Amino acid sequence: MTVRITLPGFFVALFLLLAGPVQADVVWLKSGDRVSGQVESLDGTALRIKTPWGGTLTIKRDAIESIRTDSEINLMLYDGERVEARLESDREGDEQQILPNGEEPRTLTLQAVRYASVDAAVDRPGDRWQSRLTYGLNISSGNTDTENHSLRASSTLRRGPWRHQGNADLDLKKDSGATTREQYRVGYQLDWFFREDWFAFGSSEYFQDKLRDVDYRVTLGGGLGYQFWDTTLGALSLEGGISEVIEKVGGESDNNRALRLGLDYNRFYMGKRLELFHGSELLVLAERDRGEILKTSTGVRYALNSFLSTNLRLDFDHETKPSPGRKKSDVVYVIGVGFTW
Repeated sequence: MTVRITLPGFFVALFLLLAGPVQADVVWLKSGDRVSGQVESLDGTALRIKTPWGGTLTIKRDAIESIRTDSEINLMLYDGERVEARLESDREGDEQQILPNGEEPRTLTLQAVRYASVDAAVDRPGDRWQSRLTYGLNISSGNTDTENHSLRASSTLRRGPWRHQGNADLDLKKDSGATTREQYRVGYQLDWFFREDWFAFGSSEYFQDKLRDVDYRVTLGGGLGYQFWDTTLGALSLEGGISEVIEKVGGESDNNRALRLGLDYNRFYMGKRLELFHGSELLVLAERDRGEILKTSTGVRYALNSFLSTNLRLDFDHETKPSPGRKKSDVVYVIGVGFTW
């Protein structure tokens, strides 16, 4: 019997021979099935694994029997311990072996692992760049004609001890053809992590809302911040410092020193499909006649896929002493879509 090998078939066979076996993480399910790929994260409800045949899959944690990883992954245990290690499974029940680099292996149950992430350490993030664009539109007609547009863009770049954060916001509302809200905001902040959790920052922001008689407000400042945690499953940071507020409100120009406090929080659930987020900034102006300025943004996002998401957001702006004839508070509700890359 003669076996013929065509030229294309020869190159395919040669490629497979040279490539050798392809390593992959493996997740065994209680149903007896298994999924191979690269484990991205594990939280209290689900595991995310990137596969070459189906993209990123979300598997309920209750359906998982055991996990094996071919490379080290960042783990946080329920007892508070943090470790970077490989996971190995004996597939007899739900016991797992932790194989830390340079330490003695340990056996524990899968239920002892609280979080796991592959591209950012539990206690210290790796280099990364993420950008997000969110747009909300609401149009109604009939007894009243209203049109609301909300556009928000943000980008974060982390390189070693440096973190760059930029953002730009636009909120526009028209009632029966008349503009009733028109706000613009552009900001940039540079963080320097001089310790694992502590960072120094310099920030700048330009804000304009002529309908509330704010011709411009420029805020320049710096201070210190503390990063409580920053992982692929969420982050929490608190910062405080001194700012110089240069503004023209009600036709009058003024400069003020201010104490600035900021909070930034986000947390993923359901295998990173659901995200809760909150950001707030408080300026306590030194001049008592100007009072305080508070802005917050709180909401929830639901990921339709790795690129597209829907979101619901509430923005709240408050000035204890606004310009004459203007309300102290401004509330904006936004329902829209987001794009992440």
